Amino acid sequence: MTKRLLAYFLQGLIYVTPIAITVYAVISLLSGLDSIIPTDIPGLGIVILISGITAIGFIGEYALKLRVVTLMDRLLERMPLVKVLYSSVKDLMKSLTGKKKGFDAPVLLKLSPDHEVRRVGFITDEQLSSLGSPSKDLVAVYVPHSLAISGQLFMVPKEYVEPLDASSADVMKYIIAGGVA
Repeated sequence: MTKRLLAYFLQGLIYVTPIAITVYAVISLLSGLDSIIPTDIPGLGIVILISGITAIGFIGEYALKLRVVTLMDRLLERMPLVKVLYSSVKDLMKSLTGKKKGFDAPVLLKLSPDHEVRRVGFITDEQLSSLGSPSKDLVAVYVPHSLAISGQLFMVPKEYVEPLDASSADVMKYIIAGGVA
């Protein structure tokens, strides 16, 4: 009887824990965002924050054509250390919002011609022109790490990659979950 109760308890933990952690994370995130703009009305801070970001996006769509914004962008792109952070975040945001080609080509990456081991990743550059690569036979494949927000970039021969017939979102979820999803 004790073993059965323990099994039920553990099964209950399996059901409750992901839900509880997700609810806690969402509430914490919303509370944190709401506290950025302090108001006496709960939720008004996040409404103001979202409205402000949307307004900046609307204005930015037209302001990008202004010389001042272009100059600021160029200045940040030239500053040592700042350039790495600024351009990486800018490219990531463009990839995630669909403004730039990003993680939309999931593939299996063969690690060696002699082995059958594969990694799951995404083709991010098929020409390597930004690197000035003389080889037209290489492609860039980004392989995210499981259970982390990091990854590795491999330059591999084109014949080392096999396209996957799955959505990028499903493949990314599968990688991040360590193959459990």
